[in-house]
Amino acid sequence: MRIDLHVHTSALSYDSNVAPEELVQLAQERGLDGLVLTEHDKIWDWDELALLSRATKFPVLPAVEVTTDLGHILVFGLRDLPRGHHSARTLREVCDGEGALMYLAHPARSGSVRIKPDEMTTLFDGVEGVNGSDGALQNQASARAGSACRLPAIGGSDTHARHEVGLAA
Repeated sequence: MRIDLHVHTSALSYDSNVAPEELVQLAQERGLDGLVLTEHDKIWDWDELALLSRATKFPVLPAVEVTTDLGHILVFGLRDLPRGHHSARTLREVCDGEGALMYLAHPARSGSVRIKPDEMTTLFDGVEGVNGSDGALQNQASARAGSACRLPAIGGSDTHARHEVGLAA
């Protein structure tokens, strides 16, 4: 099963130029089995995405890319962003209480905060080991960072434009 776990839409992310319906069409054309919409600091209404999924007969799930003091974090399983979500530690507490997962997004990107291994394993459920917007060396470094901490890696395209859909599903 191929699911793109890191996708932005023009509906909720200021830096994307792809509408949700167009993303679904492109994902289907490229052989994907589902999409996870990870808008910047905004979470789609779960019922709204369930309607989109039914209408298109294609799985579309909500998540969020949260901007925190430790960089960008992909969070799967929250319905709403909590107060204080810009603190990775506060976000971890909320995720633990709601059974949500936190993955450090594109950890080897230039300007990313360097996190100590013990902090990585305490705060994150995994890392984004492959990001379609990063180069091969960045992705190798990201995967190594997760592996060194024995954290599982995921992949996502980090789609902001049509040609990026499915690059790293």
